[in-house]
Amino acid sequence: MTHYAWTIKARGRQDIKNVTTLAGIYDVLRIIDLPGFAPPEFVTMGAEISDHGHYTYNEGGDDEWSLIWTKVDDAPNKG
Repeated sequence: MTHYAWTIKARGRQDIKNVTTLAGIYDVLRIIDLPGFAPPEFVTMGAEISDHGHYTYNEGGDDEWSLIWTKVDDAPNKG
C-alpha cells in the first residue's frame, strides 16, 4: 500500500501535515470541506497519481488552498 507525506495549506487555517494512504488524503479533504475540487488526478479513487506534486485551488483568491504530496513508500498490502 502506497503512503504519502502531505501538507494542506489554507488561508486562515493551521497547516495540516500527515503521512497516510491516498484514501487518508481523500478523507481529510472531505472532512475539512474546502471550496472547489481536489486535484484532477485525485478525483477518481484508484487513479494513478505522480510520486510527488503540488496543487493550488484559486491561486491568489480569498479561498486559496494547496496540497503538496510526496510518495514515501510502496509497501506490499498485508492481509
